[in-house]
This record gives sequence, structure tokens and C-alpha cells, in this order.
Amino acid sequence: MSTTPEPATIHTAPPHASGSAGRVQAAWNASSDSAFIDAVASESGLLAEQSQLPDSTVLELLEESYGLKGKLVRIPTEKDETFRLGHGEETYLVKISTPDEDPMIVHLQTACMKHLEQAAPEIPAQRLVRSLGGKPEVHIPVLQGPHDRVLRVMRFMPGILLANEVPSAAQLQLVGSSLARLARALQDFEHPRADRLLLWDLKHFHRMRPLLDHVDEKEKRDLAEDIFDQFDEKVVPLLSTLTTQVVHGDFSPFNVLIDPDSPDYVSGIIDFGDVVRTPVIFDLSVTMANLLGADPSRPWKLALHVVDGYRSIRPLPDQELEALIVSAQARLLLRALITQWRASQLPQRSDYLLSHSKPDWDRLASTVAAPAPIVPFTF
Repeated sequence: MSTTPEPATIHTAPPHASGSAGRVQAAWNASSDSAFIDAVASESGLLAEQSQLPDSTVLELLEESYGLKGKLVRIPTEKDETFRLGHGEETYLVKISTPDEDPMIVHLQTACMKHLEQAAPEIPAQRLVRSLGGKPEVHIPVLQGPHDRVLRVMRFMPGILLANEVPSAAQLQLVGSSLARLARALQDFEHPRADRLLLWDLKHFHRMRPLLDHVDEKEKRDLAEDIFDQFDEKVVPLLSTLTTQVVHGDFSPFNVLIDPDSPDYVSGIIDFGDVVRTPVIFDLSVTMANLLGADPSRPWKLALHVVDGYRSIRPLPDQELEALIVSAQARLLLRALITQWRASQLPQRSDYLLSHSKPDWDRLASTVAAPAPIVPFTF
């Protein structure tokens, strides 16, 4: 574990390209889908051992680099070390990347947020706080690990998580239109690492069948195999033709803040950790997947309200809408499969992880059992 560096060793220049490009190429060249999954999981930062800096070290870094001090509260997350910092009457979100994550991937996220700040200030995306040197990132050299760690500070956004609300049809349409505006603002954004490998990216879904090895129940395996088959048949042939750009990648109810009294409804967009270049419909699939099966009597209804709002801002060709029906189910399945896989990798958390995957399987089953929507969608 690293200690607090001397002031002269903290640097804020943009990171240079690193050996991760070789890791990406190696993943693409993997001889089997199982090897591909391992390589993508590593690139996604899901295989790294979590290492924690002492809170006192984080506070020293914040005061030294940002002039901030106050009460630090650690927030449990999947990868980064994340904190809430109370500084006087202001509240900040503090994130520190792991030594296993390429700083260029962090820089991709930072650059995306900066692009929105400059090109689309009307979009309520989370804002970066500059260091005393005027930079959005502070790099922390480490004694162990392949990469510097990256410290970033953001404004803490107030609001209600969409996940904690029961939105109306009109409100779900506003969620969809907000996602469309965000995608439109990012359509001209470019970055050297936008083509990163990300386990959650559905353009790799057809190579994820080996994850079924971690599913013991035949009923679940049969359900999953059917979705893989549909994806291979209806989506894979279109991959080279689908509209593609950099997207948020995780526009889920846990990353969307809402204000029921605002005409825009969506008041905040947080967590740009899954930013990637991929087909646009896969970005919409994330939001849909979180709503599929939430109403078992009409498992597609809530998700289609989001699609309706999205299309009001950014129309999609019928061919992409048909692919969207399959990709939304694939995203929900992928979440369940990754959870099952992680349970096998982390036996000490297996019961906890598997309890969280059960609702996904239940909702997926009710969705698959219902008639699939037909383009053009009707309510």
C-alpha cells in the first residue's frame, strides 16, 4: 500500500498511453471465449484486489491538493475507493482509482465529464472540482501495482435516486428523453481509450456464454441459452451497422437523481465509470433492463415508456428497435450472470451476491414468458 507522497511527487498532467493497449489487443486475440472473459474482466478492474488508503492519508491528499478538509465518510463501491467529504456547508464526492486501473481509463471518464460541462452545461451531469493547480485529476504514485492511482473530487449532487421512487409513465418518458439528450451531447466526443474493453458492454455479450458454467439450475440455463441464441440471431449480424458512439454506459435508476417538482424530472446524472464507445441501443438497454419485469403483469410496459421518451428526442430505425428488444433482455441476463460469476470468485460473499441475483432471474423469467413488443411499439 502506498503512503502519502511528497508534494513534488504528485502530478496532474494527463496520463500517457500505457501497456493496457497490449492487454486489450491480447483480449481480442484470446483463443477462447473463457480467456476473453478473463481478459475483459481484468481490463474492467473486476479481478483486482481492493487496497485501501488510510482515511488520514486521503484527508492529507485532499488538503494538500484541493485545500479541502472536513469529515470523510467511506462509501462501499465495486472498484474505486469512494468517500463523501463534508467541508463546511459544502459536500463533495471523492474517488480514488485502484492501482490496477489504467489512468487512461479514468482520464476517459474525466474527459467525458469535462466535455459535457463545456459542450452541454444544461445537462445535469456531475461536475468535477479542480485542484489547487487547476487540474481535474491528481495522480498518486504507488509503491506496488502497475499504475498510479488517480484522485478526483466532484460536487455531491443532491436529489432522490430514481431507484427509490415509483415513477409515472410521463416521468419515465422524461427519463428516456434525458438519456437521449445525454447521448446527443456525447455524439461528437472522442478519446483514445473510448474503445476500452468493458465486461458490461453488450457488444461482447455473444462471447459470454462460458458464464453459464456458474449457473446450476437447468431452468435458468435454458432461459439464458434462449436469450443467447436470440442475440446471436437478431443482434450479432447487425453489430457492424448499428449507430455507435461514446455513451454513459450505466444510466440505471441508481445513477439517476430526480426531482418530482422539476419539469425535467431528472435532476442529476452520476457515475461515468462505464463510459465506452458502443452501439447506442445498448445504452438504452441498460435503463430498460432495470425496469423489465418490475410489473409482472405487464413486464415490458415500464421499459417501453422510457423508449417512448428517448425516441421523442432521438428516433431509432425500426431495425434497431427490434434489436433493442433482445438486447434489453440480454443486459438483464448479463447482470445476473456476472453476479453468479462473482459469487464463484468471492465465496465469502457468495450468499449475499446470489441473493441479489434472484430478483433479476425472476424478472427475466416473467419478461421472457410475456409476448415481446412488436415494432412500432404500442401501449
